[in-house]
Amino acid sequence: MTVEINDGDELARCIIFDRAFENDIHVDELLWQFGATKADGASHESAVLRRLAPYPEDVHRIGCRIAAFQNERKGNPPPGPGRRYYCGFREASFASLPKGGDGYRIEYLNVPENGEKAHVDVALYILVEGRSAKAVRRTEAGLAIAEHFGPPAPHQCEVDYEDAQHPFALYGRDCLVSGLRDRWPSLSLQENSSVSSSDAGGSVPIFGELGFGDGEASPL
Repeated sequence: MTVEINDGDELARCIIFDRAFENDIHVDELLWQFGATKADGASHESAVLRRLAPYPEDVHRIGCRIAAFQNERKGNPPPGPGRRYYCGFREASFASLPKGGDGYRIEYLNVPENGEKAHVDVALYILVEGRSAKAVRRTEAGLAIAEHFGPPAPHQCEVDYEDAQHPFALYGRDCLVSGLRDRWPSLSLQENSSVSSSDAGGSVPIFGELGFGDGEASPL
């Protein structure tokens, strides 16, 4: 059963390494990467409806499942740069998110998928012609969405605890925030309490991504 997403809702976006990272740091520009247009005329990415996944643990479970699915699809690569790692999530109010822009339209629909009732399909429709123009609009739309998402809530999946190639093991948890200093200059990660910053207007609880898919079919 689907629910209607309203302005009082919050959406979470899972952060998956390496897709949401530029080299060894997470950046806004790669939080939402819309891929090729599908048969319905849209490019699709995914989010989590917090109303149906109210606890951080709910989102983390989904994120870990995303990474596991993507690794399975890649033939379960060994630890290292070829492996996908869930690193946490970021959140935004639905009311703040763009529903369109110059040359594009965005639709957000709760579409339960593979047993996950909180799955949100984010569909981007490009309204201009020309390969270059379409690519520019995809990039602009992704960044327009990303800029409304708050600081990361980090997490390491249990299966990755002993993985010396995990981004947190290689670069520390600050790899999630180093690329966001322009937005939150004093943003810092506190290992056992919260992601905090006076610039962020408060703290985001943590316990213990990128949408459900990677520009292809959602993995859940």
